[in-house]
Amino acid sequence: MINNRGVREVLKVFKVHLIVDLFFRLFPREKQIGLYKYPVDSLEGWLVEKEIFKGGIYDGVFDLAGVDTFADLGCNRGFFSVWLADKAKVAPAGILVEANPALISQIKRLLEKNGFDGMCVFNGAAGAGWDGGDVEILVPPTDVGAGLKAMTEKSLAGDKCDVVRVPALQIGEVWRKRFPNGERCGILKIDIEGAEKKFFEDEGDFLSMVDRVVVEVHESMVSMQSIRGLIFQNGFVIKKENKEDSETTLVFAERKR
Repeated sequence: MINNRGVREVLKVFKVHLIVDLFFRLFPREKQIGLYKYPVDSLEGWLVEKEIFKGGIYDGVFDLAGVDTFADLGCNRGFFSVWLADKAKVAPAGILVEANPALISQIKRLLEKNGFDGMCVFNGAAGAGWDGGDVEILVPPTDVGAGLKAMTEKSLAGDKCDVVRVPALQIGEVWRKRFPNGERCGILKIDIEGAEKKFFEDEGDFLSMVDRVVVEVHESMVSMQSIRGLIFQNGFVIKKENKEDSETTLVFAERKR
């Protein structure tokens, strides 16, 4: 929902974003789930909270008890790490990747507040190809849904986006540097604004180390059929598909046994 074009239009037309952000700046709140805390200090944070903790968009599909490693691509404010630590009953080690550089300091504070010492955050773009160097991303005014300019330019047309250059990351390389002993990835979350197809095509070596994956498919940019095929080609079977809105579907898959 938070990446839906209609929602963004309502926020812009009625200036809801500016009004509610002012309220949260004046009256920031800290929430808690189980042992772990997270801040709600902006409209976007509140919307992400509603999806993950109130709406339970990731709940009830995987048995996560004891999962001790993860990767979160397109981590936004890092709330998935809190949700996962609560569900797994352990603070897992892992990597968080976010394209929007303005969110990195917030994510680091979240990890520090909860003592998530085994988690590292990286600013950069996944699914951006392996040519090296930097790539351009668009950051919309609501700062939710930052993604590769080449993928999001059409969907964000009319928004007054900032254009920012960030590193193009090879996630397999990032993972191996963080886990040099060949540790597997217990669960991979992918929300990279239309770059998911390119990621599945390029990151086969890393995907071979993944046991569970949940991917948000942005159907205005990639086809569900192509993503289903790539999930299967990379050794997974789909457990469930949840249609979130007219533009996005969450796909849950696990490695074939």
